Amino acid sequence: MKNANLQIGDRVVTRGYYEENDGGAAEYIVQSYEYYLNTWLPVDCRKVGYKFNRLGTDKMLIDTPADEYGNHTLNNGLVACLADKENIKAEQYGAIGDGEFDNSEVFIHLFAHMKKGTIEFKKDGTYIIAQRSKENIPDIYENNGLDNPYRAYMTGRGSELSKPILANIDGVNIIGDNSTLKIKDNDWCNNGSTTDMGLLNLMGVIKNLKIEGVIFDNNGLTMDETHVLSNHGIFYKGSNGEGEEKLPYGDIPSEISNVEILNCEFRNGGTKADVNDCGGDGILIINPSELSKNINIHNNKFINWGRWAFAIDLGGEGERIYNLQFNNNECVQTDENINLANKCRGLGWIDFESKKCFSNLEIKNNKVNGLNGFAINGAGQVTENVIISGNTITRPNRDYKAAYPYMFNFYGVQIKDLVFQNNDICKGSNIFGYTSNNIIIKNNKLQEVIQIKGLYGDIIIDGNTGIDEDCIIDITSLDIPDYISENDNIYCNFKFINNKGGLKGKIFSLDGPGRYSYIDIEIKDNEMSFMNFEAWDDEDFTFDPKQINEKIDSFSCRGAKFNNVTSFNYRGIPKGGGIYEKGDIIVNEKGKIITCIKTGYVPMQGAFLLAETDVEFKPNLSVKKGEYIYTNSYLYIACNDGTLGEVLEHETGIELYGDVRMRNLYEIAKFSE
Repeated sequence: MKNANLQIGDRVVTRGYYEENDGGAAEYIVQSYEYYLNTWLPVDCRKVGYKFNRLGTDKMLIDTPADEYGNHTLNNGLVACLADKENIKAEQYGAIGDGEFDNSEVFIHLFAHMKKGTIEFKKDGTYIIAQRSKENIPDIYENNGLDNPYRAYMTGRGSELSKPILANIDGVNIIGDNSTLKIKDNDWCNNGSTTDMGLLNLMGVIKNLKIEGVIFDNNGLTMDETHVLSNHGIFYKGSNGEGEEKLPYGDIPSEISNVEILNCEFRNGGTKADVNDCGGDGILIINPSELSKNINIHNNKFINWGRWAFAIDLGGEGERIYNLQFNNNECVQTDENINLANKCRGLGWIDFESKKCFSNLEIKNNKVNGLNGFAINGAGQVTENVIISGNTITRPNRDYKAAYPYMFNFYGVQIKDLVFQNNDICKGSNIFGYTSNNIIIKNNKLQEVIQIKGLYGDIIIDGNTGIDEDCIIDITSLDIPDYISENDNIYCNFKFINNKGGLKGKIFSLDGPGRYSYIDIEIKDNEMSFMNFEAWDDEDFTFDPKQINEKIDSFSCRGAKFNNVTSFNYRGIPKGGGIYEKGDIIVNEKGKIITCIKTGYVPMQGAFLLAETDVEFKPNLSVKKGEYIYTNSYLYIACNDGTLGEVLEHETGIELYGDVRMRNLYEIAKFSE
């Protein structure tokens, strides 16, 4: 074709790229270089960087020469341009998926040119991508610092990238057909100049992108400590502002929207360097703008990540991201995922470290075997309409270099409308935000307690199972969401039902009687080996002590009216701290019946790590804040640390004794055998 006597407008059909039937057959139209530059090329590819300016800050730009991969300069100076630039087979740019050929230059041009249409790879091919080198680039780029020549004009200032960049697109499909894009062994970024982030870099405006059936093999377990750590599978970052010249998309806000990644595999990110953060996320999105939405990552495999399987990292001031899904993925770290010190690599599973909040977030039906931590840093804003469902998460007992200890950690998050159900999760602390508005925690298998805070709306804990029926829910604070106005109808329905596991927390204020009377409490039909709960503001609160395993030494449910008999502890003292009505049977055990003859509270004895003991009043008693003190007539609680005086005998409210403010809670019951 190069030697043929072709003229402008001629069309040429080839039977292959290197040879006949090699998959590179294509149709070309012969045009002038001016047509190639100003019409065929996308607008953000019409200039390339070839060297730095004298300050070393920006690329000097020139008009883009013919790429000589998809488009070719003929011997007469005309250019054979691909006739169909929206339906491209990788082989039409000269790619070879034999597991040996270096496709670096091929993919730099192919991905830069594709703005709308389809890129298709050969079924089961392996396309090697090596570090860019002078030996395989055109002479015109000899002084470009080995940077991707399109980067400066497509996306502006920023880190040098020598790997393929897909930028400023709207409507691109990448069809892998089980093909592999693979980094060359021990060949990432160790030349001291480039700072590649991902095997495939997405930048600027990314809209309507679908990636299907591609294996992204970062080959990080061959990378020694001479390589930079940032070795991710797919990486996204917005544009970096203007360069030496005004950029074609410089005035258009960056976003990543309407993206679907499915049936892909992400392998071996990061390096083997012996450091805490050894890089290598499967998918990493950096500080997406508030325009970003509709990201669906499903039915993929994540194998041996170096940091996180999926991360949204850095930046943010509470911007809202809509419609994010991470569903039906398999995430596995094998015994081979070790660094040079023979420690297992990785930090966790999913990390939304960027200070973003979310609307319509789904994390469903994932299987995780490896590091499991999942965090959201929500900048104090509301994250709403969240479904975390059907996930099975295990964490092998290994010698980890820097594993995060938590399972779910929603810090800086106010959760609204959360459904957390049908999950089977491993050990690791769980904190579900600092306020909770309408949350359902249902039918989960738990190995560690879930902390919930700031109760508002419907809080339903139903059908969960903990280890040995131990504590599964810990209420650690009660401040309502700060977006709720004083003029709103403040309410909370707290239901703890049908669980095989216990409850810990306080639903009352030491010095504000009735402050939480808006919280309606229901605790029933549970099987518990732990209960340490206090609630005095719900006058209708009832509790059946038969929910408690009689073999445990102690429990408490202070503030509740007990509607069934309790049991004795080993000293013959009734368990639980219940309130009984006159005529109720308190204990019926081993032929011993105790009957309430005066309505009131039955003092209890606690046990280490289970429940605190009620203390009988004595003159000049030293007390701690929150400690229960009883006399013959009343139960009190200390509102501060200090020492009591000689007497304790008021009937209502709060009064000072010695230097301690004591709140009267309830009359003491009288009972007889």
